[in-house]
Amino acid sequence: MIAAARRIAFERGAGNVTLEAVAREIGATKGAVLHSFPSKTKLFEALLKDLCDDWDERFRHSHAALSGEPAAALRAYVETFSATDPSAPSYVEAMMLALAEDPRLMRPVREAYQGYAHMIDAEAKDVDIARLVWMACEGIMMLELMGLHRFDQANRSRLFQLLAQLATSSA
Repeated sequence: MIAAARRIAFERGAGNVTLEAVAREIGATKGAVLHSFPSKTKLFEALLKDLCDDWDERFRHSHAALSGEPAAALRAYVETFSATDPSAPSYVEAMMLALAEDPRLMRPVREAYQGYAHMIDAEAKDVDIARLVWMACEGIMMLELMGLHRFDQANRSRLFQLLAQLATSSA
């Protein structure tokens, strides 16, 4: 059901994820979906967790590859964002919809962000540069997600390369 909700979010936008749409996607009844997710809020909670878990796994993979290197967490963060398809809906879209659905759904996301912030700060000799790099990654993704600005691939790659260099200089 979560895979179906994710497909709907990616193909039609997270705003189209409903209990009925998930039921249609998997060829089941709404009652079958309600058995696992008694409300749309519970469905969004599970979808958001799945999307965040996916991002976290990609981050962990990058972080493990950089283990022992300067600013490994921040560089892994930059690398994970760099490898994220800007045209695909992401957990950020799901977060915005979850926030509108029920602001309490954001608690685990806030906790995850706090964890990343602590990890990045702990490695940084220059915390200000590290935080600027972190926020620049977030800013690029938000601009792209909201359709406010999309960088062409060459400029996007160049920006993330610069951010990776800045991340290394922060250590």
